[in-house]
Amino acid sequence: MFLLISTCKFLMKRKNTMKTIINYKWLLPLFLVVYAFSGFSQESKVDGWIQFRGAERDGISNESLSQFDCSKTQPELVWKKNIGSAFSELTISEGVVYTMVSEVVDSLTGTEYLAAFSEETGDEIWKTKVDSIYFDEDGWGNGTRSTPSIDDKYIFSFSGHGKLTANLKKDGSFVWQVDFVKEFGSKTPRWGFASSPLLLNGKVIMEVGGTESRAFMAFNKENGDIVWSSSNGAASHDSPLLATIEGQEQIIFANGRTLYSLIPEGDTLWTYNMPFGGATAIPILIPPNKLFLSAVRNPGFFVVKVENNKASEVLKGVSMKNDFSSCVYHEGYIYGFHVAAVRCISAETGEVKWTKRGYGKGSLILVDDKLIILSDKGKLVIADASPDAYNENCSVQAIDGKSWTAPSFYNGKVFVRNLTEMASYKLID
Repeated sequence: MFLLISTCKFLMKRKNTMKTIINYKWLLPLFLVVYAFSGFSQESKVDGWIQFRGAERDGISNESLSQFDCSKTQPELVWKKNIGSAFSELTISEGVVYTMVSEVVDSLTGTEYLAAFSEETGDEIWKTKVDSIYFDEDGWGNGTRSTPSIDDKYIFSFSGHGKLTANLKKDGSFVWQVDFVKEFGSKTPRWGFASSPLLLNGKVIMEVGGTESRAFMAFNKENGDIVWSSSNGAASHDSPLLATIEGQEQIIFANGRTLYSLIPEGDTLWTYNMPFGGATAIPILIPPNKLFLSAVRNPGFFVVKVENNKASEVLKGVSMKNDFSSCVYHEGYIYGFHVAAVRCISAETGEVKWTKRGYGKGSLILVDDKLIILSDKGKLVIADASPDAYNENCSVQAIDGKSWTAPSFYNGKVFVRNLTEMASYKLID
């Protein structure tokens, strides 16, 4: 594609365009070949909240909320449905909601499923088994921790026991499955496998935690074959981020106490020794070339700047300590849950701009210039994404019970879930 674009620019600069085209007509077959193969190398663009934390894995929706006026209307319940225990986000595209659900038979047995539901009614479209259920030994909640990722044809899920599965979107038919524990020697993290799949250039990219330099791996999305493997490290609860920094597309992993950057082909671009380990919240890109990471340990966060494929610390502080909920970045500020309080800090200095308590260990996303906040007891709140002050627009008790899963947003609606139920609320038509 680069060759095609470059050649076109060259031809356009010629004075006698028609004559030039005729003289260079031998390039037409080359154009067609390059164009065809470039199409195969790109991931088909799918509209919607298609993976963990949305289209760009940053917790941000590009939809507008300008039509929604909290003074005139409140979030309206569309449907609510019991689906069984899991922590997976709800992914939505083309009128269908996808997520992980479960059924418990007794204290020792049960099943994890991948399921599809109607966006309009919440009715089940299909459900297919992917693994036996993961039981949490500490009692925090059973079932899948990871969020499925979808493209134009497939949906990829990752069970609490570490099985990566590909199914067809249209009916849930099984395509392939890889067992990380059995095939790569991965050890199950204390609270189960939780990393969410990243789709890139026909590959499913995962944190595997396998032996023999298989901490991170890429699988052919069509058949599950190994494309590449890289680095050493145990499986954690973090998910990879895809970012473009200094013109280079790179996959960012926070694993143990090391921050890794890999190119899409699997080679290591750079690494950074982090001041803490065990981060659960996903890294956040601060454009154009900074990365923000946070955890509940001291220090609570740090920011690195990447220049010439080298990361160096530019900020560190304790004003933001993410537990399991990730932050969002908006116009120079970081918004997130500082342990059990919603907080806004400066991305440049770490200065606290405001703090709002009362929502427990909840989660949030950004839609337009609004924060969509879900408390850990299911209260749905819409507030301004502004550093000036915390300003709540409206709220509703959307769902009851342990709500540790971040909201999703698509087609003017907020989708939420607690440990066992999910619900849809309309904001705009």
